[in-house]
Amino acid sequence: MIYGFLGLGNMASAILKGMVESGNFTNDVLLGFDVDGGKIAAAQAAFSLSPASSEADVAARADVLLLAVKPQTLPQALPLVAAALRPGTVVATIAAGKDLAFYGALLPAGTPVVRLMPNINAKVKAATVAVCPNEHVTPDGLEAVCAMFRAIGSVIPLPEENFPIFSAVAGSSIAFVYLYIAALINACTSAGLTGEQARKIAASSVLGSAQLVLSCEEDPRDLARQVCSPGGTTIEGVAVMQKHGFEQTVREAIDAIVRKDEILRRG
Repeated sequence: MIYGFLGLGNMASAILKGMVESGNFTNDVLLGFDVDGGKIAAAQAAFSLSPASSEADVAARADVLLLAVKPQTLPQALPLVAAALRPGTVVATIAAGKDLAFYGALLPAGTPVVRLMPNINAKVKAATVAVCPNEHVTPDGLEAVCAMFRAIGSVIPLPEENFPIFSAVAGSSIAFVYLYIAALINACTSAGLTGEQARKIAASSVLGSAQLVLSCEEDPRDLARQVCSPGGTTIEGVAVMQKHGFEQTVREAIDAIVRKDEILRRG
């Protein structure tokens, strides 16, 4: 199978890296094009990528074509893709804010399209990826696309109408987590730990907590209560966070992201 990449930026590179390191694509061809020749050369060196000469070339040769270009460039790129696309080629897209109807209007009728939304954790093969196919995608076609993204994390099938909230939580809220870790690091260093100690303790505590949530069926609030012994130290910190509206602030932040997403989608 030929996997074609249109756009070889950070996310495409993370996917290529995951595919190569998984060892599951050794019998497949990895083909790619980018308007930046330097990115093509870098992908050739790092992933043994076969270079394509143009948008039309990668579209004409791919069995699965991943659109990994910026959303604002799609109106110019898609006509070039549409003119060269072979019937049955599965088009996968990670462009934010462009729904399946957008591709249906610009690609040949009946084109199988799979919309996906990964996140930055693809860099460490820990991405959470939402996936939604259109009605033209066969089970085999969907599996070929999902296999790519399982190489960088986990794949979650979702109806397209749930993509905005998925984007807010699995995409944007990662920034909240990074800021939380940064705040913990700052608290640690203020208390006398070295920066290296603080970074390891803060990040591993968050990682371990997430792993526990995923490994059991208990509500995270129940887990929090298990940590908060009556009259102990933890409850004092939780009380301060509640006083300052921690949970409400998170909810309002997610709501703001979803509202902004709606504004952008409406143009």
